[in-house]
Amino acid sequence: MSDAASLAAVLPNYEIAGELGRGGFGVVRAGRHRQLDRAVAIKELPAALANDPVVRARFVTEARVLASLDHPHIVPVYDYVEQDGLCLLVMESLSGGTVWQSFTAHGYTPETACAVVMVTCAGLHYAHGHGVLHRDVKPENLLFTEAGQLKVTDFGIAKVIGGGDALATSAGDILGTPAYMAPEQAEGKDLGPPADVYAAGVMLYELLSGRLPFSEEGGGIAIVFRHVTEQPVPLSQVAPQIPKPLADVVMRAIATSPGDRYPTAEAFGVAIGEAATQLYGVGWLQRADVPVMVGGPILASTERMTAPAGPPPVAPGGESRATRAAPAPEPIVPAGPAPRVRPSASLHVKGMVSPTASAESLVPVRQVLDLPPWPRPLALVSAALAALTVVLAIAGLGGGGSTSVLPHGAARVAGADVAAGTTVPLDLTKKVAVTVGRLGGAAAAADAVELRLGVAKTSLITSSRGRLAAGPGGVQSATVDMRADRYLAAGRLDAELVLYKAGQEVATQPFAARADRPFYTTVPGVLACAALLFLLAYAEALIRPLRRRGRRRITSWIGMTFVGAALGLVAVAFAWLLDLAPVRVPGLVGCAASGAAMGLAVAVTMTQAGRRARIRRVARKQQVAKNLAG
Repeated sequence: MSDAASLAAVLPNYEIAGELGRGGFGVVRAGRHRQLDRAVAIKELPAALANDPVVRARFVTEARVLASLDHPHIVPVYDYVEQDGLCLLVMESLSGGTVWQSFTAHGYTPETACAVVMVTCAGLHYAHGHGVLHRDVKPENLLFTEAGQLKVTDFGIAKVIGGGDALATSAGDILGTPAYMAPEQAEGKDLGPPADVYAAGVMLYELLSGRLPFSEEGGGIAIVFRHVTEQPVPLSQVAPQIPKPLADVVMRAIATSPGDRYPTAEAFGVAIGEAATQLYGVGWLQRADVPVMVGGPILASTERMTAPAGPPPVAPGGESRATRAAPAPEPIVPAGPAPRVRPSASLHVKGMVSPTASAESLVPVRQVLDLPPWPRPLALVSAALAALTVVLAIAGLGGGGSTSVLPHGAARVAGADVAAGTTVPLDLTKKVAVTVGRLGGAAAAADAVELRLGVAKTSLITSSRGRLAAGPGGVQSATVDMRADRYLAAGRLDAELVLYKAGQEVATQPFAARADRPFYTTVPGVLACAALLFLLAYAEALIRPLRRRGRRRITSWIGMTFVGAALGLVAVAFAWLLDLAPVRVPGLVGCAASGAAMGLAVAVTMTQAGRRARIRRVARKQQVAKNLAG
């Protein structure tokens, strides 16, 4: 940071004194205007950032807007300088300390906590009306004058440094205050007043309970991650003494979705005022001893009862709460045996910019987190596609029956009528008996038969012929020896009985057959099981880097798509082997397509789950380093 001489050179009208502190904007020095004899606070942007032309341009733009804000609860900006590599803001000096210092030193009653946040909402609403979002609302940015007047400071500072993004170092240290950061701010989405409402709501939660709505374990990444992915702990659980109407107001303000919060800071302030007046009576604001210096809806909400229809609450002694001051609640102090002190020397907690930090070394938080949508919906899609693949395999698309050529009872295979439309079980460890009765037409003089077995009506597995011999009653019989191919036929088969006369095919009767032996003792069954195990192992190898590192790997995504398609075909194979459905081309195509979609969905799901796992690992490492440092 610049020394006093350098600052005096660009601020000749000011006497430069010692350092007051360090915060999210850099160093804050004390100063005094020579002619006006007015104490000021001079905030300096770190030189490494001020040297960036984009940051300097934003500084000038934002400083002009901040200097135009004129509100009794906003710290006024008297001057700004962008010169000789320096970016300075000259502001009112407030000697009454911060809200955090006051809270940790003495504790706050619920009335005081409500008044502090109401005043904050008044200042925020005014700034929002002038197009300025705060982006870093927290107790340290609320300061008191010597007379006790509360003012909000550091408006827009986060935007000066980061533009539209919350920033972090490449190591994952967050610039800003993760404990109060709205989820949409961390994700780099468009921001509006609900983002500041969220931070003010978290602050009210803390002032009412002494705790934060999310755990502070781990580093900044872990904290922001919880804000984005988890629900806050209900205020009623950590502070059951806070009445439900007020607790409900707080929980609405810190809803994860911006649309579920109060749309404006004024609406939030009015809701606080109405709830507190309903609970503590019309005179509660005077007891809070935090003066509200402006009128309007927020102040008006403390001057009227807005309890639900019915008689007003009656205090002991018969007087209504509206006319009798409620007993002053006990002060609330931060949780723990001693006032909780925020960790210092940690950029991700306090938002301190290192003097050596440059614009190039800071990246948007959304890039550090790389937060994907919660993968549960994709996991459900993956499961649904897997179920669809199984259903399609079992349904056996395109598995319509065959037209009968021979009359019923005219021909039998293994004792079953092949024209009856039933499935014929075949024991291929033995010769298959075929009998042919009286036939008409060209088939009448058949002298040989052939038994063909295949799948998908086109792929021949095996076939064998036998000579017909005359038998009693004009019935001809033959035996077909297919034992040599007993290990090739499995599951449901598309069979054909072919009649020959003098070597010429005279009739063909299709029928359904089933290999009457366990599928796992056949070659197709062993191959299907091997294919299933191979595909599962290959899929695991593809998704392992996705699950562990959470990085997009196009080759893994493409590989998983093909693996899914192959698993769809294997599902058809098992439906065939288990005699659930025949193999048909439409079923193969449908299962391959749904399986491919399933594989891609699984790959995307594992990628997103891996990113979240990686974030948790980083957070754990930060916590370990923090514990070791402590």
